[in-house]
Amino acid sequence: MKKLGFTLLELLIALAIVGALATAAIYTLNVARAKSRDAKRVSDISVMRSGLSQYWLQMAVYPVGDGINLGQAGQNADALTSEGFVGAGGSGNVILSQLPIAPKSGEFYFYKGGSAGYSLRFTTERATAYGQAGTYYAHAAGVDQIDELK
Repeated sequence: MKKLGFTLLELLIALAIVGALATAAIYTLNVARAKSRDAKRVSDISVMRSGLSQYWLQMAVYPVGDGINLGQAGQNADALTSEGFVGAGGSGNVILSQLPIAPKSGEFYFYKGGSAGYSLRFTTERATAYGQAGTYYAHAAGVDQIDELK
């Protein structure tokens, strides 16, 4: 009489294949999420650079700040107006009514600036159009890995 079912070896092979496929799927999903967060960061920096250019056209200087985590509670840096970075509902001619928020919880874009220019720090998780994963600084002239306002 022949028994129906799988042998132990067949079950172990099937589990190993399913495990390998699940691992590959999770890795791919994590890579896609990191790329999505980086795309948001690049877009956010572009929006903020544009807003800072508008500010400079109106005021002939950049907003004064000696280290502001943009969008962090208590920093009064939720919007950009002709008064500089202000909290929600601040006064002045509105340039950016709401500053972009970094994609990960606890992550902020770091701003330093004044009459000499500005530096806007952000970090990427994977390679982007700016280069390999790492910390970058946006300035009026572009984006690189050099903080010009040390």
